[in-house]
Amino acid sequence: MQRRLRESRLAFTLVELLVVIAIIGVLIALLLPAVQQAREAARRMQCSNNLKQLGLAFHNFHDTYGTLPPAVIGNEFGTFFPLLFPQMELQNVQDQLDMTAKFTSGDNNTFIKSPAASIPALLCPSRRSGVQQTPQGAAADYATTGNRESSDDCDRFEQGGASPNVHYGALIHSTGGTVSGNQITGWRSQTKFASITDGLSNTSLLGEKHVAQDNLNKEASDGDGTFYFWYTSNWRTWTIVRNSKWTIIREPNYHRENSGFQKRFGSYHPGIAQFLFCDGSVHNVATIVDPVNLYLMADRRDGRTYRLD
Repeated sequence: MQRRLRESRLAFTLVELLVVIAIIGVLIALLLPAVQQAREAARRMQCSNNLKQLGLAFHNFHDTYGTLPPAVIGNEFGTFFPLLFPQMELQNVQDQLDMTAKFTSGDNNTFIKSPAASIPALLCPSRRSGVQQTPQGAAADYATTGNRESSDDCDRFEQGGASPNVHYGALIHSTGGTVSGNQITGWRSQTKFASITDGLSNTSLLGEKHVAQDNLNKEASDGDGTFYFWYTSNWRTWTIVRNSKWTIIREPNYHRENSGFQKRFGSYHPGIAQFLFCDGSVHNVATIVDPVNLYLMADRRDGRTYRLD
């Protein structure tokens, strides 16, 4: 009898089994957020590395040509991204493009809508990965920082009704270009590191652009669009900026429904968006930052201080 009793106690009772299951459930509930946070930290680090690699590409471009690339070559022509491809070990991609021709038609347009045009290093893994295409061409998650969009498609600063005809961003449109049909020649950049008098460590260069979740891979007017070229329409009233000159108007993650058609910065990282500065460093900017500080951060020669915390 005693032997049978001892043998019967080797098995779990139903209550004990339920307790074990409950403990396992609690442990999973505690560990899952930690695992998710670790994964997001890894994705955020990869995004930061993407920006740092772009920073190196800008510096290599400057060392080679003595200037920064222009934000855009011209209307319907390429942006700084394909100009940087050789410095990003993407010469084979640039070889598929004619940088003197428009990107809205012909072989250029065919290529940028192909899977080969997607560049993983231009995508934030917290938002998307793999081949990402918009109706205009391959997508990217980074854009240049300018002060404010103006009626003549320049990133000039407008405040209190004043609209001085100057350009304050680190990357601005090219000058001197001659357009003949679908070709452009003679363009040149307008900025170099020496023209960033606020200091390379105080002036932003690129940032993560904001795209609402339901607008991923949609038109530029929905907040996404391609990074390969720049296109304007009805320049007196509004501008489509593909991915090259996204203006700093609102704090990161500002929701598009709050303000109509405005370009802004933001990310899928909780509470912050990441920005590349002209010295190659990457900084986290809180979503609650005062937009005035973003204006100052993007201005290469205002001489004023700002806070990003």
